[in-house]
Amino acid sequence: MRAGALLLAVAMLVSMTDTAADAAVPDPTPSATADAPIETADAPDEGATPEPTQGVGVVPSPAVSPTASVSPTPSVSPTASATPTPHPPTVTPSPTPTPTPTEAPIPDGDDEETNADSGIGARALAVAPALPAAGRLSGSDRFGTAIAVSRGGFPSGADTVVVASGYAAVDGVLAAALAARKAAPVLYTKQSSVTAATLTEIERLGPTTILVVDTGGSVSTTALANLRSTGASVVRYPSGSATAISQTILVEDGATFDTVYLAGVAGTADGPIAISAAAGTRSGALIVDGKVSAVHSTTVRALREVEARRIVILGGSTVSSGYEASLKSAGFTVERRRASSAHSLSAAVAAETKGVKRAIVTNPVATNDTAVAAALAAVNRQPLFYSIQPCVPDDVRSAIARTGATVTAVGGTASIGGSVLSNTSCTTEKANRERSLRAAISTTMSKYAGSFTVTVRELGGLSLVASVGGTSAREPASMMKLYAAWAALKRVDQGRASLDTKLASGMTVRTCIHVMIHVSDNYCHTDLVHWIGIPTLNSMIRSAGFTGSRYGSVPKGTSVLYAGNRATTNDLSRFVGMLEKGQLLSAASTERLLGLMELQIWRSRIASGIPPGVNQASKPGALWIASGLTQSDTAVVYGPTSTYAISIIGLDGPSRAALRAISRTVYEKLNGSFGAAASYPVQQMVTTKSTSVRSSPGGATVSTARSGTPIEVIDAVRDWYLVRWGSSERYIHLSALRNR
Repeated sequence: MRAGALLLAVAMLVSMTDTAADAAVPDPTPSATADAPIETADAPDEGATPEPTQGVGVVPSPAVSPTASVSPTPSVSPTASATPTPHPPTVTPSPTPTPTPTEAPIPDGDDEETNADSGIGARALAVAPALPAAGRLSGSDRFGTAIAVSRGGFPSGADTVVVASGYAAVDGVLAAALAARKAAPVLYTKQSSVTAATLTEIERLGPTTILVVDTGGSVSTTALANLRSTGASVVRYPSGSATAISQTILVEDGATFDTVYLAGVAGTADGPIAISAAAGTRSGALIVDGKVSAVHSTTVRALREVEARRIVILGGSTVSSGYEASLKSAGFTVERRRASSAHSLSAAVAAETKGVKRAIVTNPVATNDTAVAAALAAVNRQPLFYSIQPCVPDDVRSAIARTGATVTAVGGTASIGGSVLSNTSCTTEKANRERSLRAAISTTMSKYAGSFTVTVRELGGLSLVASVGGTSAREPASMMKLYAAWAALKRVDQGRASLDTKLASGMTVRTCIHVMIHVSDNYCHTDLVHWIGIPTLNSMIRSAGFTGSRYGSVPKGTSVLYAGNRATTNDLSRFVGMLEKGQLLSAASTERLLGLMELQIWRSRIASGIPPGVNQASKPGALWIASGLTQSDTAVVYGPTSTYAISIIGLDGPSRAALRAISRTVYEKLNGSFGAAASYPVQQMVTTKSTSVRSSPGGATVSTARSGTPIEVIDAVRDWYLVRWGSSERYIHLSALRNR
């Protein structure tokens, strides 16, 4: 078997993310209307007005600075015929990342480029790659990161450079495979032109040949002309499907490999692992359409041409069992490497590389970074490891530690945090961050009057949990309405009722849930609790695992406002976290309840402690008790880096400013610092039509509010909203109002 090269061309899905600076910055979302000042501590509190006992309707990382960063440089101006390159999308924390669109193909039509058959099999060995000394290789965008990796891995230059589109991830990984074969760096180009910084790096490298990988018109003739301006011979590698190009790379120069690492085209992270593993073990690698039921004849032909006897399949679902069986039937010895995650797979496969001096670490979510990292690992015959942004998964950390190697991270701080460079495990990092978050919350609490309990749960990421007094059962005020809404919607989901079911008051379940959450109506809260039954409701709450929460016992038909209800912030934060994850209700009911929490109008607590434009779904509460007015809030906050659930209960006369401060502290610990917080007008609603202003719910008309009149809502009696009208308090029906 020939020593030396290999390697795989691996197709990956289009880039899901990139370094933060490479992503387009969305237009800022305007803060909420602020023509009236934010609610002050003296403004009315929702839920704090006691219900009447008679009268109307009573049914009572640290990030490490880049070592080899590259400043952004304007690209070479394209010719008039070139198609503009779309800017890549912003990195988003949705449960699923958004793919980056591939640039539109442009027919090449350039007859001057060198034919791909012209001696590209000749291996260039005049300038050898080097192990990078830097702890991090990154630039301001995907192009800059590729340049940083080139500088770190090829400080003395390179005879060959491989170039691919920075917006076609499959081309990037094919380029990495070819680069491993040629002992060459990988650089990225835009479709329309090559950036000036990339051209400068090519000139520094001083190659005689530039190999261009392009599966579908991702590199324009203008970009090719830019490359030729460096004086190097520009060669377009034979085009075709990703699997066909992979086969070409495998069999090139008559190389033979006893073992071939095989990855499915659908495995976005498996291919780069195969590239580095094959290089580290002097084996071959191949990308296949593993979803089909049997191996294709061209794949078998390529494997036999390189005299492969042993096939190592990477991953589980991306290569079918039928495909595996057909390889065995074709006479190959087949093994499969499976793992619970791409990170674990990288650690397991890395163990097959011996003599490790440097651990190349990248985040598989950043596919452009992964491609150049795979090339860097392969040309130096070092293993490739996968990390997540805040830390190194425990099994990966252990695998790196066993090698005794130093970490070189590929990617910026948006994808690789500072703790990764020190090979800090996620268990350690999580404990450190939870301890830091608890300390920050306690420090903020100590600056304000009152007694607080707080629980924060990160919904994703490291799943941080920080609690200060979170097991203490306290008066939750109107936050108990979350349990009532859940129980009512659960009945609807089970088919035991419908949203149009009438309650004892004549209101429908739909209307009562709406006003109970939107404006925190106490009457509908009582209606729903007695419709379900307090013993039944408490049993549901307990069975769902919220063991610190319960309704007090009051006679049927009596208000539950002062029933002696209790809840813990541990329970409430867990409740909204499970709600957000769809673990409590059907999809439709989950959307309904979270939607109402987003629309609710009392936003002077948690919602006013986060930046403008950041979405949140909350349910606050306030209630006069013996020790004074309580202040509480529970929310899901959808931060750009971290989405989390937070619950706060404040007793002994706390201010809403205290809750805002706690909210800000938590947000900044999980998502970074920000300037002015969101603010909301005291007049939360506006009339949608000319409507009657009444003396009581459904009572006599005392005035008329014209359409578009800003309205301050201060309470409600079911579907009649109590509003401030001049110096008086009057009623307007909810059908004539909408949020501002």
